[in-house]
Amino acid sequence: MNLAYPFLTEETKKPLLGYKGNTKEVFSLLKRIGYTGIELLIRDPKEVDISLLYTLTQQLDLQIVAVGTGPVVSDDRLTFMSDDDDTRIKAIKRAKDIIEFASQFNCPVSIGKLRGELDKENPKQSWEWLDDALKQVTEHAERYKIDIMLEPQSKSAMNNLNTTLDALFYIHLIDIPNLKLMLDVYHMNAEHEPIKQRFREVKDYLIYLHVADSNRQSPGKGTFDYKEVINTLHSLDYNGFITPEISQGLDSYTEAKAAFDYLNQIIKEKNIV
Repeated sequence: MNLAYPFLTEETKKPLLGYKGNTKEVFSLLKRIGYTGIELLIRDPKEVDISLLYTLTQQLDLQIVAVGTGPVVSDDRLTFMSDDDDTRIKAIKRAKDIIEFASQFNCPVSIGKLRGELDKENPKQSWEWLDDALKQVTEHAERYKIDIMLEPQSKSAMNNLNTTLDALFYIHLIDIPNLKLMLDVYHMNAEHEPIKQRFREVKDYLIYLHVADSNRQSPGKGTFDYKEVINTLHSLDYNGFITPEISQGLDSYTEAKAAFDYLNQIIKEKNIV
């Protein structure tokens, strides 16, 4: 298991749960802390200096491990289930652009809030729009030999695919080989079910993990048992990245370092089984 940290690429606007700043400076700081991976939170790949990212990852021996699509929604309000035809078309086009960008780093793309919200008056239509969008997006991703990751989020965040089993059922239902699963321990906790059991149920689909404590701060600053989380992942031979998606507080460097130090210590403990 390795640790990555989310970085908001410089064209993004609104703050999210990731490090924001000068690309070169932030990458250097994350490398100094000890992270080996970076998750890019991106709005529009056409506005990103991909050559700079290549150079920095090579110079610093860092890996781009995932590309998140949250800023597409927070900044540009594009979603797959929008009731506006033009918005849906733009959302799918943007997702395809991001897939092509991510393929340069051979990493998966996550779909969380980009799904959009179900129309409570016409949920059937919303699901049809989502099905169609995901089929187009995953087909495009298949051409570039990368995976799409579906992220369940709790009811406080959105109104569809709120639990681990919701997402797993949907993945089985839509039956697309390169549609995988990413989880967030913070959202999993809202399910009020044993987290280790959920990990076991989805082990064949889980390829990426976000972590945060009960207060959305760094693991170790709340009530979650992260030793149990890491032990369970280890027992399931999980070899993906673990990425703190946490409140940045007043100082992203301090929060990133606290998360790394806490998680790395657990991972390194000799009594992990």
